[in-house]
Amino acid sequence: MKTHLKLDIKMRVMKSNFEFNKRRLKIAKDLKGKTNKDLANILSCTEVTISNYLNEKKTSAPDFEKVVILSESLNLPFSFFNSTFETQVIDEQIFFRSYSRIKAQYRNSARAYSEFAIQTLEYFDKKISNLPVFQGFDIDTLVNEPEKAALTLRGDWQLGILPIKNIIALLESHGIAVFRLPMEVKEVDAFSFYHDGRPIVFLNTAKSAERMRFDAAHELGHLVLHSDDKNVLENMKDKEHEADRFASSFLMPKEAFVAMAPNNLNLPNLISYKKYWKVSLAAMNYNLHTNGLLTDWLYRSNCIEFSKQGYSKSEPEPIEREKPILLNKIIKVLLEKEGRSFYENIDFGFQILDDITFNLISENTKPKLRLL
Repeated sequence: MKTHLKLDIKMRVMKSNFEFNKRRLKIAKDLKGKTNKDLANILSCTEVTISNYLNEKKTSAPDFEKVVILSESLNLPFSFFNSTFETQVIDEQIFFRSYSRIKAQYRNSARAYSEFAIQTLEYFDKKISNLPVFQGFDIDTLVNEPEKAALTLRGDWQLGILPIKNIIALLESHGIAVFRLPMEVKEVDAFSFYHDGRPIVFLNTAKSAERMRFDAAHELGHLVLHSDDKNVLENMKDKEHEADRFASSFLMPKEAFVAMAPNNLNLPNLISYKKYWKVSLAAMNYNLHTNGLLTDWLYRSNCIEFSKQGYSKSEPEPIEREKPILLNKIIKVLLEKEGRSFYENIDFGFQILDDITFNLISENTKPKLRLL
């Protein structure tokens, strides 16, 4: 009886404070891959009605009961549709890998997750002081020289010329926020953008650990080389190539890479060397060729052999997957200070928050086994 009374009071409070957010309906539609017809079927109304609900110039909106139905049908919290948070990220701001190959639905979903990341960062900033602040990149004169830009940044960040241990943690330590793309948008490799001068990177953990590292370096390349672009979609093919060149040089600086390369570049040695630099076998092969250590014939022969062995789909002797360190610390602090209210205060819900934060909330709230 008391439980029912509490629920009834909670529903009354929700109803009295309810104000429908049209933009969130559009986001929900994109996240769940729904059409106007799908939403009309859920709410037993016409597609015209749904169009009016989505149109921010129209005043029509679903009533409280209909939003409850939407919430339950789409598996999103009621607060998702009652959000007062306002921000908008557009395609022209985002560096998407392979933009032209990504379906509009997945780009829309990625944009939605971008906005959730911004909201999450604002929450972190309110709750925790002394987080790393992005200081910018002091290499403007090298934007047309990706390799030099990569080496200059390595020098600025005092990385030397040896392999980078954890590139996600490295980005975090310099004020670059890193989030995870949920499985629903696994077609998107990675992307990055600036929001109010703050760089944000999304990575796809469905890919191998080696490819994810390269993606992180690739997105860093975009942030370094193309930060002044008003429309990142212009000349995208050239920008992608420049970001790849930056990533190769950042992860495998030429001086050390060439000096330490094994004399016998047979397959076992290639696998050992790619593990040392923590890159994919394909990236290792390409970089050896680019630096003149493999002839055209040997490079192509390796590509054929890798394909035969299935290495293009499954990395041989894979490295351990890297995870954020700072983000994990933030989540631990907030869970200790606020408990469940930490993620209950985020209006887009636990599941999305846990997804974009590398499932670190789930990991940090798992029951601990006690040894008897």
